[in-house]
Amino acid sequence: MKSKARSDMFNTIIRTAIIYAVIIFAMRLMGKKQAAQLQPYELVVTLIISDVVSTPMDSPAVPLSSGLVPALTLMLLYYLFSVISLKFRGFRTFISGTPSIMILRGKLNEEEIRKVKYNLSDLMEQLRISGYTNIADIHYAVLETNGQLSVMPYSNAAPVTPDQLNLEVEEDDMSVAVVLDGEIQIDGLAQLGITNKSIEKLIHTIGARRAKEVFLMTLSSAGEVFVQKKGGETKTLRLARRELK
Repeated sequence: MKSKARSDMFNTIIRTAIIYAVIIFAMRLMGKKQAAQLQPYELVVTLIISDVVSTPMDSPAVPLSSGLVPALTLMLLYYLFSVISLKFRGFRTFISGTPSIMILRGKLNEEEIRKVKYNLSDLMEQLRISGYTNIADIHYAVLETNGQLSVMPYSNAAPVTPDQLNLEVEEDDMSVAVVLDGEIQIDGLAQLGITNKSIEKLIHTIGARRAKEVFLMTLSSAGEVFVQKKGGETKTLRLARRELK
């Protein structure tokens, strides 16, 4: 009896691992998108895959193929839909819809809002998220096909840029994590073109004896360093470029 229970448990673990791998593969196939960025047909595929693969995972008596075959079929359909959408604009419009102008030249587009059945409270919430509360400041607000609201204010209501003030500014360099939770990140070092020895020297510079004492350290090619030690102490400094070698 115990042997059968162990066998069933092992079988469930293997089935769950296989299904998990298939779902990960499906998500990778869809690319680096978050749920809010999915087109309608992509969201449908995601929801159905999660449903069909759960049956063999919950019920050991159901063959694994009952979940994998539909999941693989859905992934194939997703791929075909994506290819056809790229080649035929009409097909993409049919399955994804078209953007809707919700605000036009400082006025709510009542007809379009009613047509898409968009809640005004949701519209105001999205405007606040974008940093705007006054409808009169908005030149255009477009509800995209993935459900996100793109807000384009009038020029006099938009944040002032350095170009408008004729200011010269230096481009910010991207900071790369070189130590994460006590572990030196080889990929980060390679991206910056620096060595392990340089990071170990930098770790001593910030008052730590070894990488294990560092919770997070980021470094940019311009020499900007942010460090947080385990325990909460933080430090920022700027190194000369020659010190990065």
